[in-house]
Amino acid sequence: MIDFLLTSTGDIYIGPEGDIATTNSVAQAVYIRVKWFLGEWRLGPDKGFPYFEEVFVKNPNLTKIKFLLRDLIITVEGVTNVGSIDIEPDLKTRKAKISYIFMVDEETYNQEVIIGG
Repeated sequence: MIDFLLTSTGDIYIGPEGDIATTNSVAQAVYIRVKWFLGEWRLGPDKGFPYFEEVFVKNPNLTKIKFLLRDLIITVEGVTNVGSIDIEPDLKTRKAKISYIFMVDEETYNQEVIIGG
């Protein structure tokens, strides 16, 4: 069973029978929100996360980044709590691996995204 409609490459997931099915739109919404760069969407340039301003800088403040990510994730409708957040920035390649845990009612989700590159 899949957790969201998009694959790890951002394509629409099509099941073995050719069906499109969703099982958890909150998990998908969090995944999309975390991957969204600040200013990326022209209709909402104030939306997204400031990766270039906060993460891909010479000395990133990981404590501040975790706080900002926690604030971003908790604003997704349906998220009831945010657990741990881990960030592994690679300043040479301008990539970052972000792992986070969040709760939706009684269920706990553990997701990981690679940003940049």
